[in-house]
Amino acid sequence: MRGIVVVDQPVDDRVVGWHVNVGDGLESTMAGAWVLPADDERIARLLVGRILVTTEKAALRFGPGADVAALAFAIVAETSALDAAFAAHLASLPSSKRSLVSPRWPRIPTRPVAEAAGDPLASTALTLARWISDLLTAWDRIEKDRLTRPFLVPRGGELARALPPGWPTRGALGLAA
Repeated sequence: MRGIVVVDQPVDDRVVGWHVNVGDGLESTMAGAWVLPADDERIARLLVGRILVTTEKAALRFGPGADVAALAFAIVAETSALDAAFAAHLASLPSSKRSLVSPRWPRIPTRPVAEAAGDPLASTALTLARWISDLLTAWDRIEKDRLTRPFLVPRGGELARALPPGWPTRGALGLAA
């Protein structure tokens, strides 16, 4: 996957995008922003192959995109499932070996925190992009902790997952230019 892009069209003649890359090491990084004229031909190339997250205004032009609140919910749900798998493993051990320390999962931000961008037109896109970045940073920590516990590895496989299962991104990929 090449990453996620938040798209906003706060005014008729401008489109704002903010890239959040998901790297090989699961690093989630704010990877760049742009404010372009609405008819700029580069917009399509900036969206290709990325998961689109669109604001309400941008959804009219680019479609509904992936839901960031659903990403937060998917992370919460997977963390709950991992907790249940931990509890089941602990219960399967003889009482003399039940001294495992419970995983300390990171806080999962379930709401965005308003951000002010250098260009006021980009503030809404920045707010959503920062929320996504924070969620994926938490997800990275969850996956790293999962992989250090052999009894949790079967829950998601031997490799770190870039995105949580259950995040409905279908239909939210940018189309070819």
